[in-house]
This record gives sequence, C-alpha cells and structure tokens, in this order.
Amino acid sequence: MTTTTLPASHPEAEMKPTVLAQLGKDAAYLLTGFPIALVSFTVLVTGLSTGLGLLITLLGIPVLVVTLQVARLFAAVERWRVELTTGTPVLAAYRPIDPQGGWLRRWWDRLRDTQAWLDALHGMLVFALATVTWSIAVTWIAGAGGGVTYWLWSRALPTNDDDWTLTDALDLPWPEWFTQLLLGVLFLVTLIPVLRGCTWVQTTFSSSLLGNRYVAHLQDRITTLTESRTAAATAEVDSLRRLERDLHDGPQQRLVRLQMDLAAAERRLAADDGTAAAAIVTEARAQTADALAELRALTRGIAPPILADRGLAAALTALADRSTVPTSAQLQLPQRYAAPVETAAYFVASEALANVAKHSGATAATVRAWTGDGRLAVEVIDNGVGGASLAKGHGLAGLADRVAALDGSLGVESPEGGPTTVRAVIPCA
Repeated sequence: MTTTTLPASHPEAEMKPTVLAQLGKDAAYLLTGFPIALVSFTVLVTGLSTGLGLLITLLGIPVLVVTLQVARLFAAVERWRVELTTGTPVLAAYRPIDPQGGWLRRWWDRLRDTQAWLDALHGMLVFALATVTWSIAVTWIAGAGGGVTYWLWSRALPTNDDDWTLTDALDLPWPEWFTQLLLGVLFLVTLIPVLRGCTWVQTTFSSSLLGNRYVAHLQDRITTLTESRTAAATAEVDSLRRLERDLHDGPQQRLVRLQMDLAAAERRLAADDGTAAAAIVTEARAQTADALAELRALTRGIAPPILADRGLAAALTALADRSTVPTSAQLQLPQRYAAPVETAAYFVASEALANVAKHSGATAATVRAWTGDGRLAVEVIDNGVGGASLAKGHGLAGLADRVAALDGSLGVESPEGGPTTVRAVIPCA
C-alpha cells in the first residue's frame, strides 16, 4: 500500500479546527439542536399518528409517504449539522426509486425504505436527548459567562438589605462577587469538555440512526445482488444465443452438407458408379472431421475437460498454447478455486484471446493470473492496434455481465495504437 502525503497547501491537508473554533461549533450545534428537535418531534409525531390512524381508509398511505419525506428533510439537516460540527460526513443508503414505475409503486418503495423509517425514528427520539444536552449547554455557557462577569454587571442590580445571596447561604467569609467568580471560573474551565461530551453523545446518536453502516451495507448488498442476478441472466441468455449461432453457422451446416453428400453417394452406388461414390464418401469424411473439430472447440469454450480435471492454471496454459498468436502464460495460482470462479476466469481469457486473434493484429500476447486479498485476477495483454471495447458489437461484449454475476469487475484499457489490456477481478475467498 502506498501512502501519499498531501502538501500543506492542498485543501485536504488543512489543519483541524482550533480549540476555540471547535468550541464555537459545539455550542452552535447544541444550542440550535433543541428548537430543530422540537419542530421535528411535533411534525413527525403528528404525521405518523395521523397516517397510521387513517390506514384503515387507505388515506393514511399518502400521509405516511409525505411524513417520511419530511423526516428525510429533517435528517438531511441533521447530517449537514453533524458534518459541519465533526468534519465527518454522515452517509445514508436510501432505497432507489424506479422512475419508470407508477405512483403506487413509488409510494410502496418509499414506505419499505428502512433508512426513511430510521430518519423518522431519529426525528422523534432526538427531542429527549436534545432537551438534556441543550439544558446542559445553556447552564454551562450562562454559568461561565455570568459568573466571570458578575463583578461588572451586578453593580447595576438594585440592592436591598433583605437580599439573600449564595455567599450568605453557604456562610462564606468573602463577598458575593468572589463566590460568583469562583463558580464562573469552574464553569469556564469545564466548558470545553462538557460541551464536547454533549456534542459527542448527540452526534454519535444521530450518526448511528441517520448513517447506519449496517443498513447502508445491507442496502448496497441488495443492490449488488440485484445487479448480479440481472447480469447473470443476461450473460446466460447471451451465451445461449452465441452457442446457438455457433452451432448453426458451424457444425450444423457441415452436418447438413454431410447428409446431402451421403444421399448423393447412395444414388451413385445405386447407379453402380463406384468411383464417383468413393469421392463423395471421402468428402463426407472430411466434413465429419471438420464438424467434430468444431464441436470440440465449442465444448472447450463452454467447459473444457482440462479445467475440471487439472484446474485453472493448466487450462490457461493450454489456452495460451493453442492460441494462433504467440502467447506466454504468467500464472501464480497455488490452489484450486470454486468451479464458477474458474469457469468465469477461463471464459474471460478465452474470449480475450479470441478477440486478439480476430481483431487486434497483434504479434504477441500474455496471459497473467494471480490472487490477492481474496480475489482472483486474470489479465490478457496484447501488442495490437488497440480500440477494443466492451460495447455491444465488439468481441468482448457480454464478458462484463458474466463477471458481474460473481460480484466481480471487468476493465478494458485499449487506446488507439495499443497495447490492449483486458483485466477481470473476481472474488474467490
């Protein structure tokens, strides 16, 4: 891992805020938290209770949808406040809304969004916490400011012989202004840690609900699995279509020709023309050999026996040996991997080398494979003219879906003039 040190002038290398600046942020966060929490509590409790009460008439559904949207707005404000105070962004994972779906579908997506309900829960529960932290913040700020300056502003207060001060109550041997000064100094000395602690408690609570990592991870995982399922289905359909096309254009045509040749040979034999029949049978045998070779090539592309018997390293070595372009293999594969992983990696290398032979004009290629951090990487590099792409119509189309079905990724670097690098990274842990 490479560690990069940013220069002092870089915006990301700015120093942390000073103690006084952080104190100002903490005070602003706590003092504004109570009024915001009071409004959110009132609005959300009213909206949710009304929506749930009206569910029996179905009118509660739009009320709940609107309330959740309002909760999302309050949550956005709180995330902004937390980031402004702590410098750490609070990220949330909301369920994506299908823009093509109808309004009922969009409403349903919002109602089953876990993060939206966590936003509403935060908007109601934070009121109690904000009340406590606001009260503590006001007490400490007023105590520090009022106590330290008491000697100044107390002169403007009316005096009365019956006044009962804190000094009198405690029977202290000094004047009231000194007692207030001591209290003010005590509040002032503890102001920073007290406000910092209150801020930490409230920001931690807000971050745990508004930026719940488990929910975000779960939502990301659901999205990834959905995309992987779609990619797997797409890759399967593309593979079946490619197989059907290859069978139709290759072995099927040859077998049709073989059938016609045998029928012609049968007619020649019936006519006692042995020489012509022998020539036709010879041609039929050649057609049979070609069809058999093409069928074997197709089966190697689908599931080569060497891959199942000896593993990915042996299969990639054999693939490099059979390539029409001189190809070397650099493999660091100390173990066997799951069958879907090995099949996908082999398929990527096979399709990439086929693309090299057909379109690249390359004179040399290299197949590399290695593992690290629980992932298997397969790379095919050639010195051809470049211009390779994953777009439809190119020889590499469909590989990305096959790799994505295993939560992997596929990248192509192919500038005009070459070289071209096709790299697939597939989880194998």
